[in-house]
Amino acid sequence: MISKMTNTLVLITLSLSFIACHRSSDGHYEPSYHYNCYDYYDSWGYYSHTECYYEYYNVAGEKVSSELDIVAEVSDIESFKLERMAQRYAEKFELSQDQALKVAKNVNDFNALEDRSEQDIADFAQRLYGVNPTEVVSAVGKAQVGENDELEALIDSAAKNFNTSRENTKALIKELHSAELNDLGVKL
Repeated sequence: MISKMTNTLVLITLSLSFIACHRSSDGHYEPSYHYNCYDYYDSWGYYSHTECYYEYYNVAGEKVSSELDIVAEVSDIESFKLERMAQRYAEKFELSQDQALKVAKNVNDFNALEDRSEQDIADFAQRLYGVNPTEVVSAVGKAQVGENDELEALIDSAAKNFNTSRENTKALIKELHSAELNDLGVKL
C-alpha cells in the first residue's frame, strides 16, 4: 500500500514538473497555460462565487502575471456582472433568462454613456421595451396631465415583449425610471 502511494506521488511530481515546459517545434519558448478555478468568500467566510480563467506559467513553472490576457479578464468580469444582473432581474420581475439578460445588457450599455443625448434615450427605450420612442414621449406627456390610457397601453405592449405580467413590467419601469417619472409627475 505504501509503495503504491509512493509511486503515485512520484508520478504526480514528475507530471507537474513538466507542465510549464512547452517549446514550439522551432525551439522557441511558448508559455504554457492552464484553466484554473478559485473559490471566493465574503468577509464573513461564506462562499461567494467561483472564478475560472486561464493562467500562464513560465519556464520555471511559476505563474506569470495576468497582464498577458488582460482583455479576456476584463471581459470575464463584465460577463459575470451581466449574468448577476440578469439573474436578479429574472428573479425579481419573473423574466425569462433571455429577457433578463437583454434588460441587463441594455441597462449596462445605457449606464456606460456619460453624455446621453435624446437619441440615446430614444434608442434605449426602443431596444429595451420594444416600443416606439415617440409614442413614449406622447404617452408620458399625456400622463403628466392625468391621461394614463396611452401609457398603460405602452406598458401592456412592453409586458408582451417581456413575456411577463403587466405588474412586473410596471415594477421594472419604476425601478429603472422612478426618479425621472417623479420629476415629471407621472404616477404608475
